[in-house]
Amino acid sequence: MVLHCRMSETRTRYRRGRNPAFGKSARLTCQKNLQLVKSQGQKRSGRLCLVLVLKTPPDQQRRVAFLISRRYALSAVLRNRARRLFREAFRQLYAQLPPLWLLMIPRQRMKHCKLPELLEELRGLLADELSRHSS
Repeated sequence: MVLHCRMSETRTRYRRGRNPAFGKSARLTCQKNLQLVKSQGQKRSGRLCLVLVLKTPPDQQRRVAFLISRRYALSAVLRNRARRLFREAFRQLYAQLPPLWLLMIPRQRMKHCKLPELLEELRGLLADELSRHSS
């Protein structure tokens, strides 16, 4: 399957102190890529969030997108908090992940959770990928 959207080229060098888990190269920005994850990805359901995983991405990179709609919370403050929690969890898991694309969707219970809870759940949901990459 050929994707017709631009992929930002990955660079092997990063600015000093810059984490590769942040920035455009680590995000799914194209709508066609999101549709690919939704249609071909595996759904992992947890108590705090839903994660869709595409194990064989076309570009062989680790990328993530967060789908946080107004249905989750009308307040932008709560939506931004969920986005920050997801971003930090992805940053901490980035080095342990194999090349895959993730789409993370929060559940209502995530409004009251802390980062350690979310990390524990994501490690459980992504246990297959984490163990396969570390061995």
